Amino acid sequence: MRASSSGSSEAVSGQGEASAVQTATQVLREALKASEGILLPCEPTPEGVLAAVGMTYLARVGRTDRVRLARADACQPMLGEVTCAAPPAADASAVALARRVLAGVRRSTGAEAARRIVLACAADGPDAPEAVRRYVRTCFACGRALPLTDPSVLALDDLARAVTNEVEKTRQFVRFSHVADGSWMAVFRPAANTVPLVATHFAERMGTERFCLLDPARSVAALHEAGERRCQVVGVDAQLASRIERELRLASDEPYVRALWKRLYDGLALEGRGPYERGYDLRTHWMPKRLWEGLVELDPRSADPGTHVPARYAGDTP
Repeated sequence: MRASSSGSSEAVSGQGEASAVQTATQVLREALKASEGILLPCEPTPEGVLAAVGMTYLARVGRTDRVRLARADACQPMLGEVTCAAPPAADASAVALARRVLAGVRRSTGAEAARRIVLACAADGPDAPEAVRRYVRTCFACGRALPLTDPSVLALDDLARAVTNEVEKTRQFVRFSHVADGSWMAVFRPAANTVPLVATHFAERMGTERFCLLDPARSVAALHEAGERRCQVVGVDAQLASRIERELRLASDEPYVRALWKRLYDGLALEGRGPYERGYDLRTHWMPKRLWEGLVELDPRSADPGTHVPARYAGDTP
């Protein structure tokens, strides 16, 4: 497969690259002259990964094995590898380059291939960026005749499938709490970067509410203002994310509602589903234990409704 083939080069090339991409690409070109192996760490986002992939085309990387991509927060150079930095994912030139790469895949191979790439970019594995790079090369080389049994296609399909499953778990198990300022807050720790992928889902379901969905493990949040059609996905300082989670103040009616929800859940539960009883493994399969900490219905503290009974539950309203 040739990285400099006309179709792939035209798909990612562009005039007037901003300085961040130009500088990083020039450094990569110089490193290619001096070393046979290059490690390109990139931020684990679609913009970060695809901008790094685009750089390999702008730098005219020919052989597949000369450059390797890895997550910037989980990479280890191999013997003989030289590390080159990719541009920041938030840089305008990196975003533009990432969009051109994705648009090129969409034109050459189809919308489904582009969708799977976005999903794979959200995977947590340290080798996910490299799997995306190899898949993009296969897309540009084969176009609509993408070989479904090619190792690069199979590897990316595995990543996309795992992220799809995690997206569904995020939709099912996020629990929003009513907080003191009248808005809604949820803290969730998925096994992939799913918050950007589910933001629109929650905006559609809670369109009249002001809410924040925070993933403190990745310092990313989806912010929604009442009445808006979409969320704003932002990066959050790790210390600020920890402080938000630690100092969260619940609204006065939240303990009572949590107690109602826990009582309903307990009432619907089947007996004999303890850790050493039949059926417990089925429960943990469909409701993974790693997520139990954030589920109010499984939190023993939710059994206490507190002293405040909201008027809507006290019979004071029609």
